[in-house]
Amino acid sequence: MLADAKEIKILLYGKSFPRNYRSRVLINFLQESRYCISQVYPDFYWTKTRLSIIFCWTELLIKAAFADVIYLLPKSGRFIKSALWVARIFNKKLVVEMHISLYDNYVKEHKSINADDKEAKAIMKHDILALTKSDYIIHSAKHELNYWEKLLGINIDQNKVFIAPNCNASTTLTLKRSFMEDGVLNICWWGTFIPLHGLDKILQAMKILKEKEVPFTCTLFGVDKPIFHTYAEKIHLEALEDRVFLRKDLNFPSGSLPMYLVDNCDLALGIFGDGDAACHALPNKLNEALSMGIPTLTMNAPALREFFNPETDFWTCEPSPESIAESILAIAGGTAYPVDWGQTRQKVLNTFSVTRYQEVVTKVLGKTTGNLLRRETLDGESEIFTTYPTNLNQVKQ
Repeated sequence: MLADAKEIKILLYGKSFPRNYRSRVLINFLQESRYCISQVYPDFYWTKTRLSIIFCWTELLIKAAFADVIYLLPKSGRFIKSALWVARIFNKKLVVEMHISLYDNYVKEHKSINADDKEAKAIMKHDILALTKSDYIIHSAKHELNYWEKLLGINIDQNKVFIAPNCNASTTLTLKRSFMEDGVLNICWWGTFIPLHGLDKILQAMKILKEKEVPFTCTLFGVDKPIFHTYAEKIHLEALEDRVFLRKDLNFPSGSLPMYLVDNCDLALGIFGDGDAACHALPNKLNEALSMGIPTLTMNAPALREFFNPETDFWTCEPSPESIAESILAIAGGTAYPVDWGQTRQKVLNTFSVTRYQEVVTKVLGKTTGNLLRRETLDGESEIFTTYPTNLNQVKQ
């Protein structure tokens, strides 16, 4: 335990997202490490009248005055202007944990905002401010930051960037089921049904497998939103109701979904989207599946190479229904290239760990106060945890 951690007062600003694992891990870590933390949650003050924002500003000003560090929580980029404002007023350091780009998410990927709209320009400005005006940036992957630089037309000061890979690996559960032990290939996928996932391609691939009389089932785990029912209708229209099943009763936060997967899953599917985000983001479900030792198939993409060797660490294919189906046929038939799933699991546990995330956060917080705090396990030689396939092969298993 850090003896002087309790001396640092941290103001967490933004939405804590109980279902967002990074926010959850961050808050738990800060509390357990005896940092003095407080939070301003802007949405708490939301009402139909804009006058309520005065109360939020009042709380923000009071707490920022006493804080040593202002920490903008993951997925809270829309609050960057007020965060920068109070940081400048009180001469405080501002740490931003991006997690997503608002512009990339809402304009490029979801297309819920037209690129020509004023709102699109406004959220682009939010991204630019967060990436260029903050004192420190914590993000999960260097590759994605490089993509955002090109997308937004900016240059990010690499001296303030700290890479903390996704820390959603399951360290306690491992696959129990033998591959196709009952003669049926049990395929599983989980997510929120966003375009990045390429779920329509998965359904078309399942249709091809059914036509080829492959013995399989495919269970899609989603969330209780209108789009869940949209896909229920699509499954019905494609006559896949006897092979493809939708469920919304299991999830990762409760631990119910991981427990199901280690008992029942033969093959986990990743993402197969067409957008730029699919090529430049590392999918959470990839780490989740591999950390449990579950054989996994995902689309081949440049973002994978920052942490993996896709030719040996798992199975990849092109993001098309035909390529997905062809790859699954090879997997079911035992002709896919060999993968040491135990070795891949250990690589994931070493790289995408809560410990590594905590080390990076600790180092950044130390820099913000002019007193570098260290854990015994923190590598003091590198300010940025950069991993490439060559580095990962040297990790002690």
